[in-house]
Amino acid sequence: MSRVTISIRPCQPTASLIGRIRSITKLGIADVRDRLAGGEPLFDQEIFGNRAEDLFAQARGLLLALEEEGQQPLVSEAGRPITAQILRNILQASEASAEELRRLDDLGHV
Repeated sequence: MSRVTISIRPCQPTASLIGRIRSITKLGIADVRDRLAGGEPLFDQEIFGNRAEDLFAQARGLLLALEEEGQQPLVSEAGRPITAQILRNILQASEASAEELRRLDDLGHV
């Protein structure tokens, strides 16, 4: 398993940013505001488990929302900093591998 965290540098969050993050993470308004103001993780999950598709969608949505709101996501994977694009590449590669395994399984090759 691989733990991924997504945060930003501490900021004074706008209502728009809080609302967007809240809709993606399902965290409370005060929790989102405090995490943004303190630079604490907005996403901190093991991403290659049973709920991988849901977590992938949440991570992608969070990256997009932060970028569209003018924030630079700070991303780490297994405790090492990576770029948002590298995380997107990891997610895409994982989905491609899973799709190929499903295709092979459907054909009776797995």
